[in-house]
Amino acid sequence: MTGEVILEKDEYRKRLWSQLVETYSKVMYIYETQQQAANIKTNWHNGISIAQIVLTAVSSAGLIGVAIGKTYVAALVSSILAALSLGLNLYSKGAALSEAAARHRAAADGLWPILQDYISLLTDFENMDLDEIRAVRRDLQSRTEKQYLNAPRTNKHAYELARKTLKNEEGQSFEKGECDQLLPVELRNDNVQ
Repeated sequence: MTGEVILEKDEYRKRLWSQLVETYSKVMYIYETQQQAANIKTNWHNGISIAQIVLTAVSSAGLIGVAIGKTYVAALVSSILAALSLGLNLYSKGAALSEAAARHRAAADGLWPILQDYISLLTDFENMDLDEIRAVRRDLQSRTEKQYLNAPRTNKHAYELARKTLKNEEGQSFEKGECDQLLPVELRNDNVQ
């Protein structure tokens, strides 16, 4: 041997398990970050739409001011509001926020089955031989890479929201017994003999 380190089978399995758990966690973060990015874009789109409606309604109300004799002030306010409305229209058209949100949701949707397959691999881990585990891992890595290559970029804000959801709010996890409560009564653990 020329400096090679050969790990015992048990030590190697522990390292393999650790890598799979870490990779699952990273994919979960990316999944949740894509979800948060979609929410951010959707909220911006909705906010801009409401602002456009309000600005259009208020700027057209300037006609009333013209009709009652306050023409200069009404025309000035109407012009400013119309310019703001036009600016929002141009921004929202160029930003394509709803389409961007849909791309983020599609990226998250593509990661969901991969996450479920990681959970299945971790569940079956002890009953699989090393070659089988490595083959499933390679397939999952390949599928994950394809999803990453097609996923839209996110930003720090979306990541921090994802982190808050996963760490502080325990998104994507359940309290002990919580899953059981979601099952029909006949399938709950207290009914299993």
